[in-house]
Amino acid sequence: MTRQGWIIFIMAAGLLAGCAAATPGRSRELGDVVYGNAFAAARDVVSQYYSIESADPDKGIIKSRPLGVDEKGERILGGNSPARQLATLTLRRKNGQIVAHASVAVQRQGSAMLRQMRTTSGEDYSSVPNQTPAEIEAATTPEQNESWITQRYAHDVENKILDDIYRALHPSP
Repeated sequence: MTRQGWIIFIMAAGLLAGCAAATPGRSRELGDVVYGNAFAAARDVVSQYYSIESADPDKGIIKSRPLGVDEKGERILGGNSPARQLATLTLRRKNGQIVAHASVAVQRQGSAMLRQMRTTSGEDYSSVPNQTPAEIEAATTPEQNESWITQRYAHDVENKILDDIYRALHPSP
């Protein structure tokens, strides 16, 4: 690598190291409530929006199953690829209070685009394979051939979930 290449590499590494990515999603303090009650309320609220895949009270993590959604505006031509939402809710203790953190990822399926865009492979005069297993769909399951790419986070749904949990723990008279 040339000297100029090393300088660019070091600058890029410095920029990446200095960019600490924030945890996606929204957080809300639930107040001085019993952890078991908060976890039960959170599980009930999340189950109103999504099917629960797993709920671990020891770790304080509730994960949803993927929920298919109708997302518009992906491409001008060729229609939309499938979209889904995945929700994760985490409860933790902080300064004597329970804090809930909700994250709802909106994802699109990426491998369908590969299959649609596949063209006949021309001869490249090389004995080295130039297709990935996803391109040729080797002996794998359909789930293994799927790739889901997070496009954004549904902050409106995150806020609704956190508000509903808070109201469940602090009912108004």
